[in-house]
Amino acid sequence: MTTPYQRTRSLVLTKEFLHRLCSLGDDVLPLTMVTEAEALLRHFPTLRDIEAAHKELPEVFGPVPPFQRVIQNPEILGILDATSQAGDR
Repeated sequence: MTTPYQRTRSLVLTKEFLHRLCSLGDDVLPLTMVTEAEALLRHFPTLRDIEAAHKELPEVFGPVPPFQRVIQNPEILGILDATSQAGDR
């Protein structure tokens, strides 16, 4: 069962992930992926929206505490690391 904390954490980290994908640009990812990530972000709930949802439905959404912001998926982490290292050259 998903807890309110887990639901909120998922929203916050997904938004950060989409921002990171957009920042890679279309030289790393296909333009369609970057465009789709940007389109999803356009309508993604803000932290203020999530806080408001928490106040109205605390059994569904938790508060927005500071989360440890680390991508756990090694495949994605490898792509992001390789991209940042390529930009350093």
